[in-house]
Amino acid sequence: RLELGMGAGYMKSEYEQVGLLFDLGGARGERLGEAVVIVKRLLAGDPVTFVGRHYRVTDHVIYPRPLQQPRPPILMGGNGPRLVTLPANEADLVGLTGITFRRGGTMPDLSGCKATVVDERIRFMREVAPERSERLELNALVQRVIVTDDRRQAAQDLARTWTALSADEILDSPYVLIGTVDEMVEDLEARRRRWGITYILTPQ
Repeated sequence: RLELGMGAGYMKSEYEQVGLLFDLGGARGERLGEAVVIVKRLLAGDPVTFVGRHYRVTDHVIYPRPLQQPRPPILMGGNGPRLVTLPANEADLVGLTGITFRRGGTMPDLSGCKATVVDERIRFMREVAPERSERLELNALVQRVIVTDDRRQAAQDLARTWTALSADEILDSPYVLIGTVDEMVEDLEARRRRWGITYILTPQ
């Protein structure tokens, strides 16, 4: 019943709250890559010796006994190509968000929500990890849920705020659910057929 979520972090304010330097995205992604290798070895109950750019661990540390059950699945998410490559190679669950946050999380870029971009991300992921692609579970973080009898009007209203997307692009995006309950079910089924997305997260 446990899933371990791991990410590089994108909010500068969160780094500042815990007293950490907010590095550039490349360094944060590199640090995440080292962390997931270490965590997977620890969860397997293996002695860990690891020397990287960001972490240094020796087998003198106390590590857990082997788990009686398989280790919890690891969920890793992101939107950029670099943060899709790592989950494709290391995670069990790949989380797609559609949004890239720039300038320390203060500038959201919604262009990744387009269905054509999702096509590219899925194709890229399957190319970089073809031997794992069939085993990976794909997750989509739905950014907006709007229950309405007029989905076209709701999408047009949202497009006035999400200026990077047209109303049609919003309705086609796997990161938005707009319409009646039946229309949402149809959209979810269509997205599963198109991209293989079977795991949905929605806002609270």
